Amino acid sequence: FGGNKSNISTGPIKLNITNLDYGVSDSDIKELFSEFGNMKNAAVHYDRTGRSLGTAHVMFDRRSDGMKAIKQYNGVHLDGRPMNIAINGESSGIASMNGAASNGRSFRGGRGGGSN
Repeated sequence: FGGNKSNISTGPIKLNITNLDYGVSDSDIKELFSEFGNMKNAAVHYDRTGRSLGTAHVMFDRRSDGMKAIKQYNGVHLDGRPMNIAINGESSGIASMNGAASNGRSFRGGRGGGSN
């Protein structure tokens, strides 16, 4: 485990977001998560035909910013579906960190629901 503890607590962090509505866009994710700090990148994942996979990632410069995002938005509904947010490479047991995460908050994302 060595002496790299400071990098683990302060370095960049990548969050995986799952259970997204298929109408959620890159700009929705960027707008939603930008309030927590400087993002290296953020993107919704699409298949080869351009259809959303219902997943996305957000990478923050600082781990603490990512942890704030998890605490605030894990389990919160975006376009009617609760977001599942986990640190890349770790199990999704993060949900237990914030108990009832929704805080009664729900977001539409800017597009409303899509009709497929």
